Amino acid sequence: MTSKWAVSALALTAGAGLAISGAAIAGASGAAIAGAAGASGHPGSAPSAVGPAKEPVGGRFYAVAATSSRNAWAVGLQSSNSLIMRWSGSRSEPYRWRVSYKKPVGYFLGVAATSVRNAWAVGGSNWFSPSSTVAEHWNGTKWTRFATPTPGGTGYFNAVAAISADNAWAVGLIGPGPGVPSATKPLIEHWNGTRWTTVKFPEPATGGQFSAVTATSASNVWAVGHTGATSEGNGQETLIEHWNGARWTTVPSPDPAGVGNTLAGVTATGAGNAWADGINNTGTVYQSLILHWNGTRWAVVASPSPSGDTNLTAIAAASRTNAWAVGMTNPTRCSNGGPPCETAILHWNGKAWSVTPSVNPPGSSLDVLEGVAIVSGHDAWTVGTDNYWTSTLIEHWNGTAWGWHLPR
Repeated sequence: MTSKWAVSALALTAGAGLAISGAAIAGASGAAIAGAAGASGHPGSAPSAVGPAKEPVGGRFYAVAATSSRNAWAVGLQSSNSLIMRWSGSRSEPYRWRVSYKKPVGYFLGVAATSVRNAWAVGGSNWFSPSSTVAEHWNGTKWTRFATPTPGGTGYFNAVAAISADNAWAVGLIGPGPGVPSATKPLIEHWNGTRWTTVKFPEPATGGQFSAVTATSASNVWAVGHTGATSEGNGQETLIEHWNGARWTTVPSPDPAGVGNTLAGVTATGAGNAWADGINNTGTVYQSLILHWNGTRWAVVASPSPSGDTNLTAIAAASRTNAWAVGMTNPTRCSNGGPPCETAILHWNGKAWSVTPSVNPPGSSLDVLEGVAIVSGHDAWTVGTDNYWTSTLIEHWNGTAWGWHLPR
């Protein structure tokens, strides 16, 4: 299994084991395009879908978080900038996506928020090496960077979960930046309202990384990822650890047959309901992998693999009967004349996972969804990238269908 971060493969997916061959993105522009036409809405209303804009916002989104129909965040990067955009508005200002942060340093791979005055964006300082962990905080007015330890002198965060203003968790890895294939070690850090500190946890002997984290309370936090080589080769196994308010413990997790398994996303609605998703590498193609926690154990739940070759990158649940998993199709085949990589969205209705139609902008051959967030049954967001570097990609669920949004 080749990681998303392998330089030779120009991989795409934050925290997952996805790689796309260089031929698949040959000629893709790395230039960030400023400005865009976009959709607008009104407070509390479902945003409307819009068609293609002449000047979409260039770059990639890796994660999204939403606290209400009036407040959401999307984070990622452009060719020479880190990028944060916000869905917001007022009675006098139409609701739309606006640039909230753009600086020529680092990149963001994770975001979490508990209110309009408490949000975290995390990532790293250097796509190559050495990289330092990065955490920026939104206080309702501005973004401020807080110091974060970087054990071993290089590493970055993949994800963050916020419980309150004085309780948040960030996970990632110790090792070089995403653009450098290398063996790595998992990393967990905690925010206590004053500072970030590293926290001890059972470390897998074979190394690996944490790709995602979720929390429903101060005593119920999950971190998922994989053990083994992060950037090259096969043999990865699923990795799940749990925080009970006092310590982290490793929780057994299944590994379907194949040459490797990785987890990229995790979500929970309570102590007895959690989901994780990622990929099962069969040795020939990637199959969707979804695990469920019922309060006692993690188990594989049957899930479709659109096109027969699918990578899942993120998952979100609002209840026992409403969850979304997102990613892409054809991750191992959309090069050398193969079928295009397209967005993939699966939905859980309380009984089964099924494929839900998603948007792929016209003229694109490499689309991927990297993050998903749920506000309600008729309000959800998913973000990623269109044609790799050409533009950021935002889609919205209005209770009936997913529609394409263009920020401005």
